[in-house]
Amino acid sequence: MGPHSSARGPAPVRDTEPAPDARGARNRLVTLLMLLAGVWLLLAPWFLDYPFTDAAVDAQRNETGVGIVVVLTAGARMVRPRGWLSDLIILALGIWLVVAPFQIDYGGPAVTPETAQANEVVTGVVLVVLAVASLLLLLRIRRTTPEDAR
Repeated sequence: MGPHSSARGPAPVRDTEPAPDARGARNRLVTLLMLLAGVWLLLAPWFLDYPFTDAAVDAQRNETGVGIVVVLTAGARMVRPRGWLSDLIILALGIWLVVAPFQIDYGGPAVTPETAQANEVVTGVVLVVLAVASLLLLLRIRRTTPEDAR
């Protein structure tokens, strides 16, 4: 008998590609929501009508920079297998958005638009939740099918 056979015959060959299932759909959904959050960061200053003050411009620059990185990271997740690095990037950017209005201060609370502060905190929390959900999905996949998740 060969190395991959038994008394009942040869062992079935396992596909190298995991079958599409609900986990794959959830991964795509998380990635799509990350992409939408990044696009929102790029467009929010116009939709929320930030005033043209130094503080608002600083907030807009921060949101634009983070938005570009989020869009690029989410786009990369769509065209290649996702991994823990993209989740950590999104997690770090989400934490930064939550902390930035208080750390940078954008010229003080009296001059920083409340909409900019609220937008950054809420979008940051959304990115943190999406990154943690994605990390948990990745961990679950690796626990159930370690050969497919590598």
